[in-house]
Amino acid sequence: MAAITVAHLTKRFVGKTAVNDVSFSLGKHEFLVLVGPSGCGKTTTLRMLAGLEPTTSGDIYFGARRVNDIRPKERNVAMVFQDYAVFPHLTVYENIAYGLRSRGAPRSLIAERVPAAAERFRIDHLLQRKPRQLSGGERQRVALSRAMVRDADLFLYDEPLSNLDAQLRHQAREDIVTLHNQKQKPSIYVTHDQSEAMAMGDRIAVMRDGRIEQIGTGGELYERPANLFVAYFIGTPSINLFDVILQAHGDGLYAATAGLRVLLPPEIRAGLQDRMGSTVKMGLRPEDFHVPKFAPFEVTEHNQTRGIVNVIEPSSTGCTVYLSTVEGTPQDFAATFRTRLPASYLGKEIPLALHLEKAHFFDAEHGASLLSR
Repeated sequence: MAAITVAHLTKRFVGKTAVNDVSFSLGKHEFLVLVGPSGCGKTTTLRMLAGLEPTTSGDIYFGARRVNDIRPKERNVAMVFQDYAVFPHLTVYENIAYGLRSRGAPRSLIAERVPAAAERFRIDHLLQRKPRQLSGGERQRVALSRAMVRDADLFLYDEPLSNLDAQLRHQAREDIVTLHNQKQKPSIYVTHDQSEAMAMGDRIAVMRDGRIEQIGTGGELYERPANLFVAYFIGTPSINLFDVILQAHGDGLYAATAGLRVLLPPEIRAGLQDRMGSTVKMGLRPEDFHVPKFAPFEVTEHNQTRGIVNVIEPSSTGCTVYLSTVEGTPQDFAATFRTRLPASYLGKEIPLALHLEKAHFFDAEHGASLLSR
């Protein structure tokens, strides 16, 4: 049996449906990430799970127990908020102990767990300070410590790292994963940062306009996106999209634009036969463009194109290059290389080999994926 089951969950406010028929299940030790743009319903879903927001319709089960009408305190949920929600008049020790004390935990248990949690998150030297004396990262670790001391049935995280700088975010991310690995309880994490979702989640649910567009592992979402939205949202830099016409020539199927004409591999061609002559969206990840002499596949005249280099962005593993297609109406796209491209290439036209076996194709009108991999 799943630890958490959400069935057809809906939340309506006046004039707006914030969450629209959302369903998913969560394993006993699973870390699920809800990711999507602002206003897509992530936090509202989390608040309904915690009992802080009543549902309009649908069901929430903790195991076999329906909890829709159960008060938040009785759901035994630990929640870490975006704004930390620490009490300014209490010391760090008292903040961490608050959840245990409110549930009548014995003093001996509090005295044991609070210092241990503070030590785990490297704030044991701050126990007698007030929140105003702490940095943002330290206040975040207070909130995490307060969650850690609980024997909760479900851990919820509402964009807890959004107020931290990049270095602190990375450390706090490790802290949350440490907490999850220690507790081994179901956890749901809300973020708008897809790279954060990919790094942390056992599975990821991509949300848009109150609905779940696709749910799966990070690899599944990246390699087999269900639609254009998921394909574009997951991945940095984003997937490159080209409007192409599918053209048959002899036994081959070509994808063609004004400045591009490539021969599609047989395994892709089979899934596009019924789209012959129509315009579709072809997606290629930046890493699927290669300098021809370094390409990990055979390069022919049928899988090459050219691009004009606009920007070169060095990285620790190579570089990201932003280019334009060579045609009357240029289209911008990005390529990531494992080698450094010298600055002397700026403004120049370079050849590119396309790894077409990894190409994605989508319906131009509705955005649904046309390939099942």
